[in-house]
This record gives sequence, structure tokens and C-alpha cells, in this order.
Amino acid sequence: MKKTKIKIIFSTHLPEDENKKFVRHVNDTIGVDHSVYYYINHNQFSLPEIYNKAISEHNEENSIMVFCHNDITFKTQNWGKGLLAKFNNLDYQIIGVAGTTNMPESGQWWENRNRMMGAVEHTNGVRNWVSEYCNPFKGVKPAVLIDGLFMAVDCNDIVHDFDEEFKGFHFYDVSFCVPNYLDGCNIGVVYDLRILHNSIGMTNEEWDKNRLQFVEKYKDELPIDLED
Repeated sequence: MKKTKIKIIFSTHLPEDENKKFVRHVNDTIGVDHSVYYYINHNQFSLPEIYNKAISEHNEENSIMVFCHNDITFKTQNWGKGLLAKFNNLDYQIIGVAGTTNMPESGQWWENRNRMMGAVEHTNGVRNWVSEYCNPFKGVKPAVLIDGLFMAVDCNDIVHDFDEEFKGFHFYDVSFCVPNYLDGCNIGVVYDLRILHNSIGMTNEEWDKNRLQFVEKYKDELPIDLED
């Protein structure tokens, strides 16, 4: 079925005025028919739990769902038009703005920077910089997985929902993409949807715990290489 609408989903612990500010930003930039749903979450739910709840409550056959952070700024105006066109004209089930064609045995997907794709702008509140992981390209490039900063998903055509074995706020993206990739879903990265992340992105103890959990769960599959 043709996709005509985008459902935006985010988890938040911010005050209501901040949540409404982000909703207004989406409304002002997306350029297509859409809805925005946010879930108040003061660490009582993992992101897989939140995202699966959103799928069960809001997914429709004519829509794609975008799971994203709420500390991002869309730099591309009318970004939803290009995104819907890609889902309608190309065979992809999961699309993001940064990703890789290789998942090493370590579970650290940015280990081989030469295999990364996409571009994300960052800020630390003082200066902005762009992390460009490859040369500019048009369309969609195939990937093994994408970063959870922005995940556009055709939830009617994936094999696996988010893996609730992974607690907290790390590896929800990797543990979602990898089983879907292994079972035949097409995952891709775009370059023409530009996002500013109001964070520099840091790993922590929870991230490493989830990484080890992922490595153990997929030890018989790793490394995963799109070029194999």
C-alpha cells in the first residue's frame, strides 16, 4: 500500500513546554500529512518497550513510523516528502541518516569508519560540526544497521519488533536492525535528510553492558558484512 502519512514517535522526560516545542518544530519542517506521539518516560520503560507500545497503538498500513530522539533539529525543510517517496519507490523497510555496512564481533558498529555512511551535525552548545561518514550520494544506500537517532520504519513489512530483552536506552537500534537484516529486511541510509543532534553522543556503563549482551546473543552471526 502507498505510504501517505508519517507517525513521529519519541520518548521524553522533558517538561511539557519542551515537548510541545519539538512537536511544533516537526510540524514546521516535515511538509506532509503526519501525527506526533510522545511518551512521558522517567526511566521506567526501555526504548524497546516504548517503541513497541507505539507500534501497537498507532501503526497503520498507509503510514511509516519515525522513531527519533527529541534533542534533534531538522535542517532539511519538507523532509517528509523525500522520505515518503523513498519508501514508495524503493524496496526498503528501515531507513536512517547514519549507519554502516559492517557489524564487527566487538558490537561497536563505528569501529570501521570506512564502512559508515551518512552525515549528522552535532553541537556541544558552543560550536557546531558535521560528522560526515562518506561522500555525498543520492537516493538510499544499503546498510546492515542504522543509528537510533532517526529511524524511519515500515512497521507493516518488518519481521521483528524492538527487542525488549535490551533494557534502558542503548542498543535498541542495533538489536532491532540486525535481526531484521538477517531475516531479509532491507535497511538503508540517506544523505539528503540533514539533522542537527544537540548532543555529542557518549557511551557509558549501560551502553557497554548492552553491547556485551548483544555480542553474546549474536555471537554465531558476527561479524555481519553487507559485502559478503
